[in-house]
Amino acid sequence: GFIVKGRSGNYSTAEDVLICTAWKKISQDASVGSDQTVSTYWKRIKEYFDERNTSGIFRSSDSLRQRWST
Repeated sequence: GFIVKGRSGNYSTAEDVLICTAWKKISQDASVGSDQTVSTYWKRIKEYFDERNTSGIFRSSDSLRQRWST
């Protein structure tokens, strides 16, 4: 399971790569295209991230969005 306790630690390199992979996969999904809201877009990125994240650290969609903007 995930560890939820205050502020999570720094993102690992593997998590950074996973965010990039999730962003690329979701943003290039021709079946949805640009017909989705920002919140739906990031919800899909988070779902992709969560399915593949092996760090055991919970990351909220807001956290993923903030990290992506960095």
